[in-house]
Amino acid sequence: MGNLETLLKNSGYNFFFLVVDKFLDISLPQLPNFQSLSQKNLKIKNSGFLLSQGNIQNTIKSAPNPAIIPFKPSAKIEKICQKNSWTLVANPAKINRLLENKIKFFETCNINGLPIVPGIVAEFNQNSFQKAQEKFGNSLVVQTHFGWAGNSTHYFDNYETAKAVIPKNTLAKFSPYLKGYSLLNNCCLTRHGLLQSPPALQYTGLPNLTQNPFATVGRQWPSFAPLEIQEQIYQITENFSNKILKPLNYRGFFGLDFIVSDNKVYLLECNPRLTASFAFYTQIEVNNNLTPLFYYHLAEFINQDYSIDLKLEQQRFHHQNIIGSEITQRNSDGLIVKKYHDFKVFSTKTDPVIINQEILSKL
Repeated sequence: MGNLETLLKNSGYNFFFLVVDKFLDISLPQLPNFQSLSQKNLKIKNSGFLLSQGNIQNTIKSAPNPAIIPFKPSAKIEKICQKNSWTLVANPAKINRLLENKIKFFETCNINGLPIVPGIVAEFNQNSFQKAQEKFGNSLVVQTHFGWAGNSTHYFDNYETAKAVIPKNTLAKFSPYLKGYSLLNNCCLTRHGLLQSPPALQYTGLPNLTQNPFATVGRQWPSFAPLEIQEQIYQITENFSNKILKPLNYRGFFGLDFIVSDNKVYLLECNPRLTASFAFYTQIEVNNNLTPLFYYHLAEFINQDYSIDLKLEQQRFHHQNIIGSEITQRNSDGLIVKKYHDFKVFSTKTDPVIINQEILSKL
């Protein structure tokens, strides 16, 4: 960890992380040239709007060689950074939009032969809904282009319920509802190669923490998934990186979500940016004296050469001491209102996830 940490400290850059959600903030006291920027009572909870504020810009301009780190890229952030000649620590917003578009993601993965849940893309109406039920059974998952925290993913078993939620002729993806458990990973695509975290067990739709059965409400390392499942995830991630990310000239942090059903792994979606778990996962890595994936993300976007022992750094995928769990509670709008984490296991079961009341009471 020391070599890259020293490089970042001595890089001449001052790193500014844009924070509009306190639950996504990160603390890096070991990097004195890193700070979070936020503003109380921000009218619009948007990183581009935050960066446009005069007091925020004055803070940034007071430091030499600013490097701006958004949680999620946007065209507005790109324009502000370009106007002020600030370094942007993020991929182009158009790449983010492409990969977060659930329908285009499905089509792109299909073309590249990646293992995704079968589906049909069509305009939403009674005819397409019935055709999907004929192909996949009555229980359907219907997704629209964009969403967060599961708010663009819906479960339906009849058209009357579905049409009250999804406007007619909206382009949608219809898939079968699969029973199983969810996994995720954090990754960083560097100029030297791909680094992956071990898979984490994803807490999804726990009724004590959310009203939405598809909303993510936490994660846990280790996942307790069988070794063969973990190895499938490793290879799927490598293939995704080689077939999709590298041709787009993507670099830096990203995460993938998976579902395991009947002992088969399906790729669900990509988060082509910092992930909701990146801050906590960084703490776990620091606790284990590992160079954080987030450090490599920073290094990829600044004008500094760095070296890496790729085989050594890739060993984190099998690291036995990467242990930690995090739960979040969401309100009816899907917003996180409480968070609690600890460097221990919260659930020893994957399907179903069971978190005892003593831990839930910490929220």
